[in-house]
This record gives sequence, C-alpha cells and structure tokens, in this order.
Amino acid sequence: MNKVDYHLHTEYSYDSKLKAEDLIVKAIQLNYSLIAITEHLDLLPQELSAFGLPPFKKYVRRMKELREKCASEALCIVCGIEVGDFHRVRLQANDLLAELDLELRLGAVHFLSDHTNVAIPLPKPLDQDQTVDYYRQNLTLVETCDIDVLAHLGVHKRYYSAAPDESDFHGLLKDIFQTMIERRIALEINFSGLRKRYNRILPEPEQIELYRELGGNLFTLGSDAHQLEDFDAHYESLPGWLFGGGIRFPALS
Repeated sequence: MNKVDYHLHTEYSYDSKLKAEDLIVKAIQLNYSLIAITEHLDLLPQELSAFGLPPFKKYVRRMKELREKCASEALCIVCGIEVGDFHRVRLQANDLLAELDLELRLGAVHFLSDHTNVAIPLPKPLDQDQTVDYYRQNLTLVETCDIDVLAHLGVHKRYYSAAPDESDFHGLLKDIFQTMIERRIALEINFSGLRKRYNRILPEPEQIELYRELGGNLFTLGSDAHQLEDFDAHYESLPGWLFGGGIRFPALS
C-alpha cells in the first residue's frame, strides 16, 4: 500500500510545531510515497492582524532544497498551500499565488459569516442556520476558486461528542459534490477527527458515499498534522475501500 498524506503543516504555518526535516525523516521511515506540505495562507483581516503573512517565497525555496536533499529517497515531497476562506479573499489570494511556484492548492472554510471560527473547539454545536451557512460557504468556494482539493469538509464537527443529524443538508452537500466533480476538485478525507473527540473521518462515510454515488472518485488523504506525533496517527484506521479499485489520487510530482 502506497502511503500518502496531502495535508501537512510545518514551520511556515503560524500554528504548527512540526519541522519539515523531522517530518521527512519520519515519512521515509514509515515508507510514505508522497507527502504534501500545505502551509496556511489566511488573508482575512482578523488573521492577518494576529499572525501576519508567512515568507512564502522562502518556504518554496526551502521545500526545493529539502526535495533535492532527499532526491535518492522514494518519497515525493509536494510544495502546496491551504488557502483559508479563499472565496472571501479571492483577488488578494490570486495575486499572491501567481507569484509562487506551488504544486497543490487546498481550499478550506474556517469562518462563518458571523465570524465564528469553526476550525477550533466550539462552546456548543452549530445551530441550523450556522450549519447551512457553513455548507453554503463551501459551495461558493468550490464554485468560484481555482483549487485542487476541498479540505476538511465538516471541520466544525471535530470536537463534537456525537454525530449530528445532517439530513437537512443533503441538497447542499449534493450541490457541493456535483460542482467538485464538474470542476475536477478532489475531496479530502481528513482524518484529524480520529484524534479528536469526534473520532470519525471527515466528511463521514455517509457523505463520502453520496459523493461516490454522484460519480466522484478523486480523493486525497490528509492528517492535517501540526505536530510530529500527529503525523501517521490513526492511518491504519482508514477504511479499506480507500485503497481498492475505483479510487484515484491526484498525480503529483
């Protein structure tokens, strides 16, 4: 089985304690065939004022250096990015991305219209209107932005104690998946939820099955690791069908 991880954060992400060199050593030891480092690009005012803008050109140069250093290893190192709330900062993000030599773009929704950050522990589950808003934001993202992967769909549930009933959002999810299929955007199976209270992959198997029923077969796997101990954690718990027929991962080099 070729082991891959398309969603990792290292020292160029403000919230990561993971060093790229340590990650690469561990990936080689664990026989990974591909890792994608996808540092945060967050351009909403509240994020820029708190964390600033990382030195992305330095990041790209560093990834090239590390790739050359590991040229003799059977490991593909992908230099990518996770654009937070891309649809809300599209013009600024596109200008920045045009200056960078990146191989993979993840798009992700982190904030609701009411400024609730859904990527951190929430004091209580989202209400009906907030959940609709969350999925509508994802729909706008996949409709309007040039991305390769939709990351961590359902991230708001990572710290829930039980799976909520989301049957009311079936139509929205169907619209998201149909748009992704039409635009050749991969669906990330994010397994950070397995190391959180929720203890499930995101999106859940039921939603993944809807995507597949609509004809979707393009996936990525992402640990969303920010610490070395989180890399590869629970990889063995991923569903076996992911590594069987009918599933395709993006071809990157």
